[in-house]
Amino acid sequence: MRKSALQLLQRLPGTLAPEVKGLRHLVSNNVIGGEVQSVVPFLHRKKQDHGAFNPKLCMSSMSFASQVPTVKTVHKDEPVAPKDVTSAEMIIARIPLALSALPPRSMASVQRSMASAAISDAQHAPYWVNHPYHILPPSPWPALAGFGAGVAALGMIAFFHSIPGGGALMLTGLLSTGLTSIAWWRDCIIESDMGMHTEVVKRNLIQGVWLFMASETSLFFGLLWACVHLGMSPNVNIQMQWPPVGIEAVGWDKRALVMSAVLAASYYSANVAMVAKDPKVVMGALATTFGLGVLFLGDQYLEYSTAPFNLTDGPYGSTFYMTTGFHGLHVFLGVCWLAACMAMYPRYNNPGVGMKGGILYWHFVDIVWIAVYGIIYVAQL
Repeated sequence: MRKSALQLLQRLPGTLAPEVKGLRHLVSNNVIGGEVQSVVPFLHRKKQDHGAFNPKLCMSSMSFASQVPTVKTVHKDEPVAPKDVTSAEMIIARIPLALSALPPRSMASVQRSMASAAISDAQHAPYWVNHPYHILPPSPWPALAGFGAGVAALGMIAFFHSIPGGGALMLTGLLSTGLTSIAWWRDCIIESDMGMHTEVVKRNLIQGVWLFMASETSLFFGLLWACVHLGMSPNVNIQMQWPPVGIEAVGWDKRALVMSAVLAASYYSANVAMVAKDPKVVMGALATTFGLGVLFLGDQYLEYSTAPFNLTDGPYGSTFYMTTGFHGLHVFLGVCWLAACMAMYPRYNNPGVGMKGGILYWHFVDIVWIAVYGIIYVAQL
C-alpha cells in the first residue's frame, strides 16, 4: 500500500505540490500506516477528475488544502512521531487557512463553485485584462464647450453685420468657452494624478492634439485661400487692382519681420524645453518661449494700432485682419498653454502629455505664421 501511494503521489499535478509534498514525506517514512488507505481512493478520484477543468483558473478560487486535510511536514530538527501513535492531532495538521473556519461543504458543491468561477473568469478575462482605458463619469464640459463656441460664432456673425449686441454676445461665448476649457483641463489633471491615464490614453491624448491641429489647418487654409484668390484675380469692384486703390499695404520689412524673428526664436526655445533633462533648463526654456509669445502679441497689437486701414475697408482689410487675427488668437491660446505647463512642471519635473501637446501646438502656430507672412506680407496677396 505504501509503494502504490508513493507512485500515485509522484504522478499528481504540480499545482498540488504544497500538500502532496508533506503527504509524500510521511508516507515514505512510514509515519502514516492505515490512514493511507482512506486517502489513496480520494487521490485516485482527484487524479481522474483533474482533466475536467483548467487548474490555473480554479487555483485562485479554491485550493487543494480546502478539500482534503493536510498533513504536518516533518523537518530534520523535529522528532518524528512514533509509528504506533494513532492520534489524529499527531498525523493530521489543521488547515492554516480562513476556509477552515467555514462550515463543511459537500464535495459536489465545492466542485460546482470551482467550475462556476472558472467559467466566469474565462468569460470576463478579455474585458478586464485587456482594457487599457479608464471609464469617465458623466461630464458636462463637452456640451458646455460646444454651446459656448456656438454662441461665440453667432455673436461674431452679428458683430460683422452691425447687429446690436453682437459684440457682447461674441465675448460672452468666448468667455464661456474659456472657462469651460479650464474646468475640463482641471479634470484631466486630476485624472492623471490619480493614475488613470495609461500609455494608451496618453497616446490618444496626443493624437487628439494632432486632430485639433488638422482642423485648424483647414481653417487657415480657407483664410489664406481667400487672400490668394482675391490677390490673383481682383474683380472690377476694386478696379482690378490688389491691394485696392486707396489702401496702403503693410510692408514685410517692418513689424512683421520682427514678429517672424520672435517666433523663430520661440521655436528653438520650445525644442530646448522638450529635449532638456535639467529641470532648470526646462523651466528657463519654457519661460523664454512664454516671453517671446507675449512679445509677439504686443508687437501685433502695435501693428494693428498703427495700420492705415481697418476691418471694414473692403476685402483687403477683412482678409488681413481675419487671417492675422485668428493667428494671434492661436498664439494667445499657446501662451496660456505654456503658462499652464510652467505651473505644472515643478510638481513632476517630467515632460508630461500636457507639455508635449503644448510644445507641439506651439510648433504648429510657428509653421502657420510662415504661410501667413509669405502670402500676406511678402507676396502682398
